[in-house]
Amino acid sequence: MRFAAEPDRAVRLFERDAAVACLAMAVVALAIGRGRPEGAAGVLAGGALTGLSYWALKGAVGAVVGLAGRVGNAAAAEGGPEPTLPAGARVRLAVKFLSRYALLAIGAYVMLTCFRVDPVGLMAGATTPFVAALLQVVRWARPDSRGTRR
Repeated sequence: MRFAAEPDRAVRLFERDAAVACLAMAVVALAIGRGRPEGAAGVLAGGALTGLSYWALKGAVGAVVGLAGRVGNAAAAEGGPEPTLPAGARVRLAVKFLSRYALLAIGAYVMLTCFRVDPVGLMAGATTPFVAALLQVVRWARPDSRGTRR
């Protein structure tokens, strides 16, 4: 599985760990359910919602950083006051960010009511970022072959 080009290795590892954790939890749910796919489908649905949420946050942060950088560079070139984002850009970012979360809420509602996804599986799938973050902490705390922390 290939993820989008990301300059930060820790972010790439986090994304990979979250995907692997979601798949592993789905396999465990399938085993616990003795081959019935409802639990595994719930885990995958929760992982998909969490992935969409992560994508929304990552996109919003990237947009704010990009806009702030452009505004800061323009103000520095002019020797002007401290840079701020234009009001129109702030409103567009807020609407875009909030509309993505509204779509997430609608998606969760549809999955639970229309598709009858297992709610426990959905919650388990939604915890995959926490599992990925825990793996990052364990990876950081574990000394490497030279005995130093990474």
